Amino acid sequence: MSIAKGYAALIGVVLVAVGLLGFVSNPIVGDGNAIFLTGTVHNVVHLTTGLLALFVAFGLRGEQQANGVIGIGLLYLVVFIALLISPTLFGILGEAYPVNVADQGLHIGLALISFAVGWMARSQSMMTA
Repeated sequence: MSIAKGYAALIGVVLVAVGLLGFVSNPIVGDGNAIFLTGTVHNVVHLTTGLLALFVAFGLRGEQQANGVIGIGLLYLVVFIALLISPTLFGILGEAYPVNVADQGLHIGLALISFAVGWMARSQSMMTA
């Protein structure tokens, strides 16, 4: 199993789980006093990006898979920047669910790690080609 496949599968499963968990009352993710405040739209975004990561893991191969992981990193970098400008994503997330420092740490961390894994996987696929 390539590093890109393993990484994309892991973040895909985690994001889908977080998206589903956001719909259930719990102290980690969701509304109320959760560490990571999310509403319906935010949960759907987690589900969608999780499914995208699973597609990268199981639907792509080789350099395309590495580029897919880099694409996930780019997507989360854009999300990070947009949420710096507007913590409610210009009202899309709703005024009751602005992102917090914990959310932003995860977004930038996911972006940076995705870039690193994607570039490592790309260089490995170029060496074996």
